[in-house]
Amino acid sequence: MAEKKFTSNPLGNPKYTWDDTVGAIGKDFSGGKEILADEVIEYTSVVRLCEPWEIGNPIYWSEQIAKQLGYRGVVVPLSALRSTFLKASGWKPGQKTQFPTPEPNASFPLHPTGEEIPMPPVTNGAFTNMEMEFFEPACVGDRLTVRGDKLVNASLKRTRVGFGAFVTRERRAYNQRGELVARITGTTYCYNRE
Repeated sequence: MAEKKFTSNPLGNPKYTWDDTVGAIGKDFSGGKEILADEVIEYTSVVRLCEPWEIGNPIYWSEQIAKQLGYRGVVVPLSALRSTFLKASGWKPGQKTQFPTPEPNASFPLHPTGEEIPMPPVTNGAFTNMEMEFFEPACVGDRLTVRGDKLVNASLKRTRVGFGAFVTRERRAYNQRGELVARITGTTYCYNRE
């Protein structure tokens, strides 16, 4: 049986080693680019998120109660921020396709930002964890922006699936007033199968 060849480019660059990745810890790779969410948070979107989960906290349903409790307005459940209200579309009509090859194992960044993190080529990646620390509640009427793409850790590891590094990045979300809403830290295990 012939060995399978990947036609898509692996993540990483052959001019780098894992030492380059570790040496880049602390650097911001956003290139100064920001990701502005596509939509202003609307009341209907918040209650449609709460409804199927039967989240009955009144600060998610009633502006009057939310304000009585000291919030600016109807509050967005924390669990909805990352999955819904921090998103910018990856593609819009008139733009080039995000999937230029039919290769089934190809992967393409949804939101390319500034510079690539210096990392040797890897053929696989798995998102392993995400943490969010919250500072200011997001409310109906807010439009959020994600800033930064800081490399905060690169931990080399051999696992049962291969050798690579757990690469941790940090981004921050702000509302339209420039107030910090959340710090988002995510880790991906980038590796080559053995």
